[in-house]
Amino acid sequence: MQHEELMSLKETGQKGDFLLPYVVCKTILPDFYTTFPMHWHNEMEIVYLEDGEIEECIDLEHYHIKKGDIVLINPCVLHSFRQHENSRSVFRTILFDFNMLTSNNTDACSIKYFTPFLEGRYISPLIISSDTAHYEELVSVVKKLIELYDKKPEFFEIKLRSELYHLFYILFKYYFDLESTETVIKDNTTRNIKTILDYISENYMNPITIDELADSVNLSKHYFMRFFKKYMGMTCIEYINDYRLNIATNLLLTTSMQITEVSTSIGITNLSYFNRIFKKKYHMTPKEYRYNIDNRR
Repeated sequence: MQHEELMSLKETGQKGDFLLPYVVCKTILPDFYTTFPMHWHNEMEIVYLEDGEIEECIDLEHYHIKKGDIVLINPCVLHSFRQHENSRSVFRTILFDFNMLTSNNTDACSIKYFTPFLEGRYISPLIISSDTAHYEELVSVVKKLIELYDKKPEFFEIKLRSELYHLFYILFKYYFDLESTETVIKDNTTRNIKTILDYISENYMNPITIDELADSVNLSKHYFMRFFKKYMGMTCIEYINDYRLNIATNLLLTTSMQITEVSTSIGITNLSYFNRIFKKKYHMTPKEYRYNIDNRR
């Protein structure tokens, strides 16, 4: 299930379900892919690297994540990840909606802590490593949150919420600082990147031109291309292809669609071009990819 769960990170809908907006995914790189493109969502995301190393881009900054590290990705923050060199890695991802912690009625917790946090008035560390003070206390709670979701014992929903509060008790007590260092320039950059990525996610199944994307953020075509490469670390065409290929692998894994149908559904009408970029990324053709997955089930 890990592939389907991870692919749902691209969706804008609620993670988990209405009654329990909380989900834990297990990801192994490079079992199905080596990268996951830049995206964002309204949920808080906590990544715990169980083994290996990965590369993460968070809020347009790059980080090298190592075994045991805990990564905190706040709601609405741009982020992506990729395989570190050719190494294998295993990590767990916790996603949850803050509605689990905030009530409809204003209370001390919401006013003093959670509302300022969601407004960006608290500075929080992105990476918490094993040599950080109070790490053992924090990682113990993270592991409990993962275990509760995996095993789902009786009354686990109550315990789950309790452990989430415990997690934020530790974070507020030891890690968060009440002040903001965000700048208008970075806010504008992030807003433009989100607009571009939203446009791609809503239109990937159709032809997308650089002119259209540049117009969506009121930039000239020339400046847009330099802007995108600077902050995304790849060209716009490379990103669109990467985004489409991640969807293609999900379709190959979860449906019986013909290869030509898969290609067309992600906005690529030239089958030879689809095969070429697919093989460049995954070192096998779409047909071979599906065959290998079927044989591993």
